Amino acid sequence: MKKVSCKIVVFLLLNLCIFTSVYADEIKVVPIGKAVGVKIYTDGLLVVGTSEVNGENVSKKYGIKINDRIEKINNQLINSTEEFSKTVNENPSGVALSIKRDNQDILINAVPVLSEDNIYRLGLWVRDSTAGIGTVTYYNPQNNSFAALGHGINDIDTGNILSVKSGNILNCDILSVSKSSKGHPGEINGAFDGNTIGNISINSQIGIYGNMSCDEFSSDNTIPVAAKEQIGESDAYILSDVIGQKTEKYSIKINKITNDSDKGLIIEITDPRLIDCTGGIVQGMSGSPIIQNGMLIGAVTHVFVNNPTKGYGTLAENMIDMTNTID
Repeated sequence: MKKVSCKIVVFLLLNLCIFTSVYADEIKVVPIGKAVGVKIYTDGLLVVGTSEVNGENVSKKYGIKINDRIEKINNQLINSTEEFSKTVNENPSGVALSIKRDNQDILINAVPVLSEDNIYRLGLWVRDSTAGIGTVTYYNPQNNSFAALGHGINDIDTGNILSVKSGNILNCDILSVSKSSKGHPGEINGAFDGNTIGNISINSQIGIYGNMSCDEFSSDNTIPVAAKEQIGESDAYILSDVIGQKTEKYSIKINKITNDSDKGLIIEITDPRLIDCTGGIVQGMSGSPIIQNGMLIGAVTHVFVNNPTKGYGTLAENMIDMTNTID
């Protein structure tokens, strides 16, 4: 996904149960492969950095840490960075911060410092939202849900998976593609057109999930979801509209099936058309559905930085379990 997760050596990207062949045949979804804009709003404000105010380290003084999630200020829910800054400045005698840290609730009373620009500050850099481009993996007509990305959305500064309050997927126009090369993963460059097509309710290690808010995807052309034991180390294909004109099939090979909970497939792009266009896997292709023998087996998630024709995929059987938790 474009500039949403932190940059690590392997770029973005539970085995909860084992399907029987009969069960897998009963679960059918519509593979999509459409690039979309993704916007999410965090549950509270995430502390992503700190700085001194007039030479005073306020965060250190009161024990506020990077990765803390500020849920309330003066016992009021906080929804935006602007609201946070305004409340701090209007309370020079001090504010009460309700913080979530490692699943623990902490209350910190902190007194802001008057900065050189005559504004009271705590010296905290906080984030309330993030956005980027990714790919929808499938639509499940049984409960009007969708799955996308195949990996979670992490904060670009802290690397932690973001706790989602709300979010949307939107139609987008692909403007260009920056090709991947050894050591330099490429990316899809696009612009949101503003039309919301789905609402995000889950941000997990194996993708984002939610419900469709319009009739963007048809219920026709469903295919079964494969169980892990039905997948072979052989040819397959992905669906992607990375070129920006229409969704197309591109040949790949499944090189290895692993026991990793979120990187269960090692894949290799073999289609010369896709390699010529993108150099292999690029950011924004995360979520492209992987299909083998007429079954959805997974979604593209990560690219190997030193060989962008190869990457990881997550297993579809795990993604469908997550979809089934959506109301």
